[in-house]
Amino acid sequence: MPWVSGERLTGAPWLMRLATDWRVQLALAGAAVGLAVAVGVALGRRVPPSSSGPGVPGPMPEAFPISDSWRAAAAGNAEAYLSCFAHEARAEREGRLARLGGEAFRNELRAAAEATLGFEWGPPQPAPEGGLRFPVTVFREDGAELLDYVVVEAGTGWRIRRVESRGRRGMLPPVSERLGPPTVQGGPK
Repeated sequence: MPWVSGERLTGAPWLMRLATDWRVQLALAGAAVGLAVAVGVALGRRVPPSSSGPGVPGPMPEAFPISDSWRAAAAGNAEAYLSCFAHEARAEREGRLARLGGEAFRNELRAAAEATLGFEWGPPQPAPEGGLRFPVTVFREDGAELLDYVVVEAGTGWRIRRVESRGRRGMLPPVSERLGPPTVQGGPK
């Protein structure tokens, strides 16, 4: 009987002989794995957030200085923090560094970042003086602070030109929507 395992299927049609060949089976398995990986990669691509809801930090290069400044503050890295700013925003922070001293300034940066539950922002709008204005909400235990970050091109990258306060609100995001501490927010460059 030609269908007994271990015997060669000499009388079977050529397609049956081909289907039982280990090399063909290996090639088909490799193709199936390749197809599964391709489908997984295609389905795993992130969709950019819609403009109707709050965005997540980091999806565009213009937003990098905002998330980078929070990461540097969380790390207590004053130099990296200052490099995220330009113009009057940098001058204000350098003045604060000169008044407080290096160690106290780094401690202040870390304390502000540790007190932050997360932050979110909406889509940028053009700023009247040039650049982009990002509406940012910073969540802390005592409520939310509303800020406008004005970001401009400076040299080869983007820098924060000004940070304006729009007030405070006594709101917290639901736990499921909290973005986490500033050290983990934002996309990679």
